[in-house]
Amino acid sequence: MLYRLDRKRGRKAAAGEPGSGEPGSAQPLRRELLIAFTLPTLILGVMHGPEGLIQGVYAKHAGISLGALAVAMLLTKMFDALTYPLIGYFSDRTYARTGTRRSWSIAGTVVSVVGIWFLFRPPQEATVVYFGIWMAMTYLGWKMIEIPLQAWSYGLSADHKQRGRVQGWRGMAQVLGQLVFFMMPFLALRWGVTDSTELDFRSLGMVATICAVALPVAIVILIVKVPARAAVPPDVPEAAAPRFRMRETFAAVRGNPPLLRLLAAFLPVNLLAGMSTGLAYLYIDTYLGLSAELPGIMATALLASVVGIPLWTVLSVRFERHRVWACALILGALACGAFTLVGPGPSALLACFVLFPVITLVLTGSVIVYTMSADIVDYGRLHTGQDHGGLYGSMFAFLQKSLMGVAGALGLSLVGAFGFDATAAVQTLPAVIGIKVAFAIAPALGFLGAAAIIWNYPLDKRKVDEMQTALAARAEMAEAPHAPKADDGS
Repeated sequence: MLYRLDRKRGRKAAAGEPGSGEPGSAQPLRRELLIAFTLPTLILGVMHGPEGLIQGVYAKHAGISLGALAVAMLLTKMFDALTYPLIGYFSDRTYARTGTRRSWSIAGTVVSVVGIWFLFRPPQEATVVYFGIWMAMTYLGWKMIEIPLQAWSYGLSADHKQRGRVQGWRGMAQVLGQLVFFMMPFLALRWGVTDSTELDFRSLGMVATICAVALPVAIVILIVKVPARAAVPPDVPEAAAPRFRMRETFAAVRGNPPLLRLLAAFLPVNLLAGMSTGLAYLYIDTYLGLSAELPGIMATALLASVVGIPLWTVLSVRFERHRVWACALILGALACGAFTLVGPGPSALLACFVLFPVITLVLTGSVIVYTMSADIVDYGRLHTGQDHGGLYGSMFAFLQKSLMGVAGALGLSLVGAFGFDATAAVQTLPAVIGIKVAFAIAPALGFLGAAAIIWNYPLDKRKVDEMQTALAARAEMAEAPHAPKADDGS
């Protein structure tokens, strides 16, 4: 009985004030809880820092061909295509059975630390096989932490504003972590680890050492400080928790039109932005000849993201989320298109310091997508009675993480086919055309296409409020049969 009453109070507190089922009136989540919850994301942001650049580092400093790296990355992402939905599916089963996703965070930490240690600290004669194995290991560990953590974030609050706040904190932590990463070459130079600010294996090795200590500490704080059971409980009694059969799981995806619509818009953004990001090192460092300035350009771009995360969060609370994201994508298309005009010369540095931060600012608009994905989980709960937060979260994580890696591999293959040489000081005309198409033109078109897809997204604020009201009413009805019977005096 105490458990049922606690569930009822937890549900009401998540939806609004005690005794109220009205959405939008929830008390703000405590800042200490948000800090503890986002601390692992901060460290993961540091570890993700060279994502999209690491293949360029291996090409330049390990002498591995672009074609071989492209094949290795493609195989790694094919492995991801299998493991992402499986981790989402099994983490949902773990949560349905135990009410927690903590075990996934612990296991993922071990795998991540081992993977990053070897990926960032390769031997002198590293091969493409070495790169592929430890890249796959690192991504597996990240997925084991990030997918359950994303699903965990959905349950911290059912309130429209608080959900935006949670994802804003997570997005900011990710960006701050990446900013810390791009400070590492400067710290490595200051501490005598390297003799320049160039991003190479010496500075990456220092990052691996720091993260090997920091990530376990952050996970321990998360486990100690953040409640394992969501504030938004299931709509059915615990004894009747769903069994999560695979067939019903696939049906939950096919029967969720808002999910499919959002995925359709998220796909071209991440596919073509991933291609561009994967070539950023080659475009800025090799083609434009700004190797020494690259860490500064990246750090400036991340500073723009520090502004962007709260900006997109505030705008998505005040206006329709999907329209805000669409406008951000249009801005990104303009910035990518302008990059086609940038070539080696005196103006290249200024152009990179202006345009690259704008593109990064736009990509941080994905924080809006993750807030929208929490609404999609509620849509699924309303129509199936099951919480597929892990599965849905794995799909968005796959698009943002692994699909971007696949796109990076495709970008390397494309520019390699056009004759781009990572070791050459001057590129041929076909090579320049190839890298401009992959780095700037294709992403600009992809952003515009995604904006068109998402402009009339069906889950607006009114619809979300209606869903929350319906879920609250159904939850109250689910509790009714278990309430104590009134004494009728007989």
